[in-house]
Amino acid sequence: MLARSEKLHLPNGDVIETPILLPSLSSRGFPDLKKIISSLEEYLYGPFLISAYDRSYKLIPKRIKFANQLIFVDSGGYECSSIVDFAEADKNTYKPKKWNKSLYNKTIKDIFDSKLPKVIIGYDHPRERKSIDKQIKAAMISFDKFSKKYNFIKEILIKPETANKEKQYIDISKVLKNIKKIKDIEIIGFTENEFGKSLLERMNNITKVRLALSENNMKQLIHIFGSLDTLSTPLYFICGADIFDGLTWLRYAFDNDFTMYQRTHWIRNHPHNSQDIYLRQATFVQNFAYLQKLLLKMKRFLKTSDFNEFAPHSDILKEAWNTLELHEKGGL
Repeated sequence: MLARSEKLHLPNGDVIETPILLPSLSSRGFPDLKKIISSLEEYLYGPFLISAYDRSYKLIPKRIKFANQLIFVDSGGYECSSIVDFAEADKNTYKPKKWNKSLYNKTIKDIFDSKLPKVIIGYDHPRERKSIDKQIKAAMISFDKFSKKYNFIKEILIKPETANKEKQYIDISKVLKNIKKIKDIEIIGFTENEFGKSLLERMNNITKVRLALSENNMKQLIHIFGSLDTLSTPLYFICGADIFDGLTWLRYAFDNDFTMYQRTHWIRNHPHNSQDIYLRQATFVQNFAYLQKLLLKMKRFLKTSDFNEFAPHSDILKEAWNTLELHEKGGL
């Protein structure tokens, strides 16, 4: 297994250790995001991921009290995309606003007004496609502009090189070819949906990136976007990924280590006359608590290498890892 723990040194001198489970906050699918944040402020803590797009359009508060350790600032590519996500509550009415590099740069500068340690994710837009080499160069130019005045942790989100609908996956061979070029960027990110056509391919690609980094004595962290889940998170962790974010904790319910539809969870666990507004908030809080439990399981696994740490999914995770090993040996 390639699971590991690394220290991420923050600009203020603090240190945070991986793995990092990173709840996301986005207006896409959650038009009442401000109300959600306000209702949860006394229950949550730790690092969170927000969108520069949401900050630009004041769809998220300027100060989020519970994001008091570290904030990841995404570029807004998800929020400005016109691609419909089946899980979004407002999927039939969502129309993204104008978004470009100029708005992104202005928003990032505004965000630097806060002294809270930050990870800044390089700009990307769903309608812009570049070679991986050019993506890295563009990110470095953008980071250099900010780093002259501000201290922050740099992250690049690698995207597919073409807008061709048949080629909406990242070419892992191109990533490996350019791996040394990210030596000055602390974190390399990939979206789960774009990193392979199957679970096995995604697991295999994560291991390839981790091994390539290790072979070049590079300790860069691997961030898998959209992978905050009861099963995919530990699987990708075992393969060498370090950071896992997603909106799953707001969309679904974590129930006995399974991810399920919220209303199903409510029927199973709450009085049938309970009002949805209260059940929804209770589910958010419970989901956050579960993520802390999952994080402890991952840390125990680092010490024991025992799949039983991930009960009740031990057999499933072990089988997936064994399948990957067999695939790498040419058995599949």
